[in-house]
This record gives sequence, structure tokens and C-alpha cells, in this order.
Amino acid sequence: MKKNELNETVLRPGLKTAIKWAAFVVIMIFSYSSSTAGSGGKPAALVLFPLAAAVAVYESEIPAAVFGSCAGLLLDVSLGKLPGFTALWLCLCCAGMSALFSMLLRKNIVNYLWTFAVTGAMYLGIDYYFYYKIWEYEGHELILKRIMIPSALKTLAWAIPIYILIYILERLSGEFKKLTLEEQDKNIDRV
Repeated sequence: MKKNELNETVLRPGLKTAIKWAAFVVIMIFSYSSSTAGSGGKPAALVLFPLAAAVAVYESEIPAAVFGSCAGLLLDVSLGKLPGFTALWLCLCCAGMSALFSMLLRKNIVNYLWTFAVTGAMYLGIDYYFYYKIWEYEGHELILKRIMIPSALKTLAWAIPIYILIYILERLSGEFKKLTLEEQDKNIDRV
């Protein structure tokens, strides 16, 4: 019996999917608890953001959007902001990233990093504008320079290990789609 046949007989595909999603939820809870832990006044990394983006790379649009909105709600709560803003942003971005990776982009770390960097930069700009700049708070530039940008850089640094972790979970679940090439059919008329 080959290794793949043995793996298929031990766990059914539905059970593999359930274990994979349970691991995603455990990682999300661990990421939430690490983001709410005291950082000693230093800007913390928003680990839930790259987690939601990495899950969106490998999942279809609706599960990615639901996972993104749950991660966004937890991120809003951990940041002490009005719940819903980050949840809506991550819901839309994760659905868009999932569609982008299923239709156009190859699933690799380089494409993940640049799409994550673009969505993260857009989020940083929108968050800064709507929470600080629009209200003309005194020292809003200082908040951008000392808190938001270092936090974004730490989040970007966490994106690589998070992606590798999600990639390993996807490989272990065995749900990778294989590319099949068909032979040319001579009975089909070409125009």
C-alpha cells in the first residue's frame, strides 16, 4: 500500500477539513490572545491580519470572507476600536484575495506578500484617516510615526511565518488541487 493510499484510508476528507478548520480557529484564538497581552507600551503586531489573508489564499471566497470577518471582529476588540470596521475590511479583502488567487495568481509566498502588503497599506491609510486625521487630533502625525507604522512593519514581519504555517496545514489536509492537462481532441472543430 502506498503512502497516499494509507493516508486516504486513515482519515476521510471531511474529517481532514474539520481538523484543518479547527486548527485555523485555534491559531486565531492564540493570535487574539497574543495581541491582547501587554506589550509594555510598544506597538504590537496585528497577527490576525496576515492569518486571515493566508487563509484566504487557500480557501474559496465565502469561507475566506467569514474567517476574515471573524478575525476582523477579534482585531477590533483587541485594538479597542468600534467593532465592525476592520471586520468589514477583512471580509471584503479576504473574499477579493481568495477570488484573485483562484482566478489569476499562483499560490506562493511572493504573491501572498505583495497582495498582503497592498491590502495592509490600504488598511493603514484608511484607519489613520478615519480614526485620527479626519478629527484633527493634536499629534496625529506622531501616532502614525510612533505607533501605526512600527505596528504595520511588525505585522508584515509576521506574515511570512503565518503563511508557512497555513501552507503546512493545507499540505497536511491533502486538499491541493492537481493540474491535469488534456490531450487534444481531433474531433473538435477549431475555428
